[in-house]
Amino acid sequence: MVLNRIGLTGATGMLGRHIRAALEHEGAQVAAVGRGSTANGAAGTWDLANWQAPEQFDAMFPDVQAVVHAGAMVQTTGPVDQGLMFDTNVRACVNLGQWAISRGLPVVHISSAAVYEDIASGRLPEDAPTGWSGLGGLYGLSKLLAEDALSRLCRQGLKLAIIRPSSLYGFGLPEAKMVSRFLAKASAGAAIELVPPVNDRIDFVHAADVALAILAILRAEAWETFNIASGCPLSVRELAEACISVTGRGNIVVDEIQAVQHDPVIRFGLDIGRAKHRLGWQPQTDIRQGLDMMLRQCVHSGSRGLPQRSRQEG
Repeated sequence: MVLNRIGLTGATGMLGRHIRAALEHEGAQVAAVGRGSTANGAAGTWDLANWQAPEQFDAMFPDVQAVVHAGAMVQTTGPVDQGLMFDTNVRACVNLGQWAISRGLPVVHISSAAVYEDIASGRLPEDAPTGWSGLGGLYGLSKLLAEDALSRLCRQGLKLAIIRPSSLYGFGLPEAKMVSRFLAKASAGAAIELVPPVNDRIDFVHAADVALAILAILRAEAWETFNIASGCPLSVRELAEACISVTGRGNIVVDEIQAVQHDPVIRFGLDIGRAKHRLGWQPQTDIRQGLDMMLRQCVHSGSRGLPQRSRQEG
């Protein structure tokens, strides 16, 4: 597929910004849709909890070749409106999928590695058992149910690619997330306080690398499921050390009082062989580059990046 015009939901979110930047860098026009106002670069609006008629989708996504569905309601640390999360993350997929079938359009759906039954079982291929482990609260379950709903629509003709990223980070990551918290502490010259276990490892993948995988899927018209990860899981301590290295400030304090005997585990140790072999995709952003991009407010993995603040909106 030659990328001319692509629809994008969740365009003002953390991942959506990176996807839009990558598409526009390739010369594609983006029919960008966000949840709220048309500020921040969204050309249209769709509150995913609201059911859309076919003509409303037609107006949001005129003349598109495909739709990248990056919109979702994420888990927060406080109380969650479970009904709203279900409607936003599951019901909206059915709504979008049915319209896409009627218009003969493929969908690239951003799911999550949280759909795997055992996220700490080592190198997980795409055909590893899925199931709700409780990780991520209702968000994890909603992503599993969304995948199931969309996969069933494939039997009615939907062309579907599913991306399962590991732990996402990048410019626009919520402040409460671990990467954001550590980077903010280091930037302020403060101590990053770690609570054991500090040797558990997590695969952090930069949103720019996920965006590049989406470009590769669209070009190849590869309608299947792909794990997307860095392939280099970091311990919690190593993440903190990387934040200090990038900022040149801060220090690490470990609460040894809470130390317990613990065998380190790896979360989201995904097998990314399928994406490498079938898409020719490779992760390009290591953790220090990714953290530096966050500090510089960049949403593109090129040598200079694209600063979010200077990108043309609308």
